[in-house]
Amino acid sequence: MKTLVTKRLILRDLRYSDVEDFYNYAKKPNIGPSAGWKPHQSIDESMKIIRMMISENEVWAITLKEVDQVIGTIGLHVRNFDNAISNQKEIGYVLDDTHWGKGLMVEAVEAVLRYAFIDLELDKVLCGHSIHNIQSKRVVEKSNFIYTHNEFRDHFDGTQIEIMMYELTKDNYLGGKHDKSKTEIRL
Repeated sequence: MKTLVTKRLILRDLRYSDVEDFYNYAKKPNIGPSAGWKPHQSIDESMKIIRMMISENEVWAITLKEVDQVIGTIGLHVRNFDNAISNQKEIGYVLDDTHWGKGLMVEAVEAVLRYAFIDLELDKVLCGHSIHNIQSKRVVEKSNFIYTHNEFRDHFDGTQIEIMMYELTKDNYLGGKHDKSKTEIRL
């Protein structure tokens, strides 16, 4: 995966050495459940998740430019057969709550959208959030996604959770309000 650089962030490959930073926010009770997964119970559990994400090669570590410390992750996922044949992926993200409300995730999403539409030449990027996840809803709205429908997905606790789904097409992105000059992509 390419490294993506924004004004304040570096989005880079995950490393096994990131496990402690990852665990420090993934164990918080307000982080995982809003993204559909249970809080991590141990650093070993976090290492298993990092191994999986590294092998799938769909997820970037989000770090601040000043400090190479993981404060979140963001990924582009195929998720299902329809996405694979339709040249579209779904963006997913999580950020440590100590960094909420600073516009960092909007900045990270913009970098990934640029990569998705310019480098990968995707036709569409999807995004979803729990109907109760107000922070993600704000990111989606600020990133100019268009609401399409609600759907239900499996939640970590065995229940179904209602997800608001959105999309952004390549045409809307290229003709929209996105500032494509703010992201530098490095190999």
